[in-house]
Amino acid sequence: MFISPITVKHIERYRLAGNLISPGSRVLDAACGSGYGSAFLKDCDYVGIDLDGSVLQYAQQNYSGRFEQLPIQNVASLGNFDVIISFETLEHLDNPHEGMSALISCLEPGGKLILSFPLNHPDDIYHKTVFTSETVDKLLLDCYGSRVFERTNYYQANMLIDELKQDLSETEEGTLTVLLKEIVD
Repeated sequence: MFISPITVKHIERYRLAGNLISPGSRVLDAACGSGYGSAFLKDCDYVGIDLDGSVLQYAQQNYSGRFEQLPIQNVASLGNFDVIISFETLEHLDNPHEGMSALISCLEPGGKLILSFPLNHPDDIYHKTVFTSETVDKLLLDCYGSRVFERTNYYQANMLIDELKQDLSETEEGTLTVLLKEIVD
């Protein structure tokens, strides 16, 4: 069986997320695709959303959790979540700010967001936004509102993902994964 390098990179991000999520957490996986990420998120109340009904049908038949056909902008209809995951999603939206704000709006106080962004990756067919590390920073800061988050960056140039310990150049390609933990008093 062939597994594409893109799938291997996604699996590595789900493995990271699985290590960052506490058992019993209510987890939203926005743009969950075929649902295989749920297999890495054990002992949680998993909800996956996607726009593609055919992949959701596959997910429902092969993985545990709840799967809904729903755009990110309408995610508040599902209630609040302790953890929200969205891997390489916001670059596909006409308005990434609207999508990011929708995700933050349904995050429980003190919750976590785990997001990934392809950096400096133009895709004229599917990507509506080309993110750089600077535009990711701006997007996040614009959407926080009055909420305060502690941020940890991870970087994936190839298959493996590591905590980011250096600044990224504007031309460096790869995937930036961001862990945001809300700080509450």
